[in-house]
Amino acid sequence: MLDLQTLTPETLLSASLADVVETVVAREPAHFRARLASVDPAALQARLTDIRRVLGIAPPAQLQEWEAIQHALNSRDSADSIWNSEDRSLRLDVPSRMPADLDALAALLQSYPEGLFAGLFVLSEEASGDRVLMSLLSEPGQPLLVFPYAHGRGALRAAHSLKNFLLTAWLSDNEPEPDEAPGWVGDPHYEALQEVAREHDARLAVPSPDARAPTAPRSLHLHGRSRWMYGVLWGRPSPSLKEYLEQAPGDAEWGVEKQELSANPLLANYWMLAHYFLGNEKACTAAVVAGHQNPAELTRGLARLVEAWLAAPSRARIGEVDATALERVRQAVSDSARPDQRSPR
Repeated sequence: MLDLQTLTPETLLSASLADVVETVVAREPAHFRARLASVDPAALQARLTDIRRVLGIAPPAQLQEWEAIQHALNSRDSADSIWNSEDRSLRLDVPSRMPADLDALAALLQSYPEGLFAGLFVLSEEASGDRVLMSLLSEPGQPLLVFPYAHGRGALRAAHSLKNFLLTAWLSDNEPEPDEAPGWVGDPHYEALQEVAREHDARLAVPSPDARAPTAPRSLHLHGRSRWMYGVLWGRPSPSLKEYLEQAPGDAEWGVEKQELSANPLLANYWMLAHYFLGNEKACTAAVVAGHQNPAELTRGLARLVEAWLAAPSRARIGEVDATALERVRQAVSDSARPDQRSPR
């Protein structure tokens, strides 16, 4: 267990994710460690294999470590296994099975838009509705990155390493008290530990939050250009739809990226749905053809789904959003798009 009173960036760099969880997250550290030791590595590997098969994303190496920690915490079945569970959840939500039918697949669009377009999946959610999303697109040798998401702004904040998040999210400037969370460290020690976490990430070269920077995480870039679609999938385009579409790709990007759709599931997912909502039926059909060839099960399923919408527009549906509502949304998107984003309808 880490000593929060003497923690340094060097100590945090050498610590494991489990060390941090044991110190500030788990209510029963000894029980957590015992469960962690009993996790079946074969079951973890099978889970990662399922994720890769369904999403077409090669899971980062550190994800297996996190999956083991989740199992040991058992937070899905026992929320009080973690401190402050009444204020914050802690469970990575990644689909690892294909829905049984196209209607269920359509409903999945509303649950995982950030995942389908940007490789981002909910790790934690606060009572306020703000969330923390984990990227499965970390580069080799890079730690798992997480992004706080302010639901009121609809935007990602700067990236942190997963270890940074686990430490700082469970810290408090409340004065230490018996039987309270170990993260109650008091002020100014709270500020000192925040600085330790910042220095930890600086030494790991966690990328800049600027989406235009060459080092920007792919998830941040993909999220920024696809967020116009998140409200659209619910049948409720954002009041900022036109502004969001200004950040979305157009003909120039489509001309380059359409060559990659049969191999890149995130790009295929985006372009099939983007062209559908923009009313670009010829380009949508081309994206669907490429989507059918993608190795990701979900992407091939989306190709079947969008193909069915094009073939029978009156039967198109996403959850409770029926064909009439979808057509209204498509018109709103087309009206808000740039000329280089749409074809004549």
